[in-house]
Amino acid sequence: MLKLCLQVLVCVTIALRCVVIFGHLRKLWMADGLAGEFRRELRRRGLLMAPPVLPADPRALPRRADP
Repeated sequence: MLKLCLQVLVCVTIALRCVVIFGHLRKLWMADGLAGEFRRELRRRGLLMAPPVLPADPRALPRRADP
């Protein structure tokens, strides 16, 4: 039972360290400007759609016709 608990503890520790490393790498990637360049390249190739532009005023949205 102790061996199993230690194995689970080691696995959880490794997983948490991987999450922390991934977070650091993501922050570096975003700060380096590579994220924006990557998105622009995906849009240029047609692989990423631009997000829809919604009006700031909700009254400007078209109304549905109720039957």
